[in-house]
Amino acid sequence: MTAEQIAEWHAELSVLTGSLGCLFNRPEPRVVFAQFIEGLLAELPKKNGWTLSERAGHVTADRMQWLLNGSVWEADRLRDAVRDYVPSHLGDADALLVIDDTQAQKKGTKSVGVAFQHCGLTGDVRNCQTMVMLTYATAAGHAFIDRRLYLPEEWTADRERCRQAGVPDEVAFAT
Repeated sequence: MTAEQIAEWHAELSVLTGSLGCLFNRPEPRVVFAQFIEGLLAELPKKNGWTLSERAGHVTADRMQWLLNGSVWEADRLRDAVRDYVPSHLGDADALLVIDDTQAQKKGTKSVGVAFQHCGLTGDVRNCQTMVMLTYATAAGHAFIDRRLYLPEEWTADRERCRQAGVPDEVAFAT
């Protein structure tokens, strides 16, 4: 890869993250969002709040954590923007849509969708949360373009639990 290609890539990334600034109601999260995306794409041995913050020059991980946990923005608008962007930049007649379920092990019962269920991560049944991811894949690259949190029947059958967790009433169990 040449220095010119890297500069072009960085310029395109700046245009992309800049165009997504409309997701945020304040300028501070726009800056941290761009740093967050650059950090995710960087070659870091581990990617977490601390390593992304260090790369961005922050003293603590507070700003990265606040971006994800406290700032006001809409994940669905970001998903829609990425879904519009990806085919126009990776568009390929031979593209594939890949569906994958990903599990995260959990210890408690409060996280939305957590239940004692099959965990592909470990190959057995345990307390976990399942996310279903949709990826647009081409020979040039791939990107996530949609996601859903799987809700087991024990969750959807307990409407009060769903309401407390912010799950809309219209969400029903589906296999």
